[in-house]
Amino acid sequence: MALIDNQGEPISRRWVMKSIEVLEKQTNLFSSTQMRQARVELIAGTNRLKTIKSWLLAAQIIQSNGREHVITDFGKAIIANDPHLEKASTWWAFHLSICFSKRNEPYVSFLMSLEPIAKDWIPWEKIIKQVQAKVIKQAQAKAELQGYKISSLKFYLDGIRKMFVGDRPLAELGLIESRKVRGQQIDVRLGEPFVSDFVIRHALALMRFHHFRNRISVDFSELLNAGLDRFLCLSPDTLRTQLRVNSRMERWQNELSFTENANLDSIAFGENLIPKKTLLVLLQESQDTWL
Repeated sequence: MALIDNQGEPISRRWVMKSIEVLEKQTNLFSSTQMRQARVELIAGTNRLKTIKSWLLAAQIIQSNGREHVITDFGKAIIANDPHLEKASTWWAFHLSICFSKRNEPYVSFLMSLEPIAKDWIPWEKIIKQVQAKVIKQAQAKAELQGYKISSLKFYLDGIRKMFVGDRPLAELGLIESRKVRGQQIDVRLGEPFVSDFVIRHALALMRFHHFRNRISVDFSELLNAGLDRFLCLSPDTLRTQLRVNSRMERWQNELSFTENANLDSIAFGENLIPKKTLLVLLQESQDTWL
């Protein structure tokens, strides 16, 4: 179980853009022999280089190839369609890519700890305890934790929370809201972002590929159990409604169909519900959803 070793810090738009630019020419940018040059190129200290690499790996923009790091097809698609990383759709794709990454902890456990129906405020310390318990359980089940200390999870979680505040691109999408209570305690909750149909279909395609690859249909409740509503920061009822509406649109009939039953709704996957296809449509056609 690989964790996001983000050194307790978020990543910026500039660091993502500059890293891709340099890695296109120099795949050993993050190697120990090139550390000085990397610090100069990215204007970052040693710890921040670890932060940058960790987020890029978690978002599947780059992948490790021994001592080198190469840009993935996903990273190439993003930079080809949005060279300056200015579109909201780019950052929706970034967010969803982490949700379905092999390096998605404790990012996913953080999202799963939030309340999707009433979207209640939850104390940050409570979330930390919930995530620690969940990750420990997962690690014990796999008999591994890859050398990470449980105390480090709080460190990494702080870096994740910071991705959704201030001037960070994910904050501008309105995915997560934070507030300070009595000057000290931090509370967080799922936000109220505008989630386009393009975003929902790409998330569903990723869910199908990573969780239900050999299935032709799933119950709606299975999507909720896998976290689709939290990944999209939607209430279950809103997600159900938007999937139902999408299934009735002629353009998307080859991607999904929605069947309503008295006690159990289900979604059938169409032949065109493929992440590579839905990603390109998202990047090329989706409207901006910045707050």
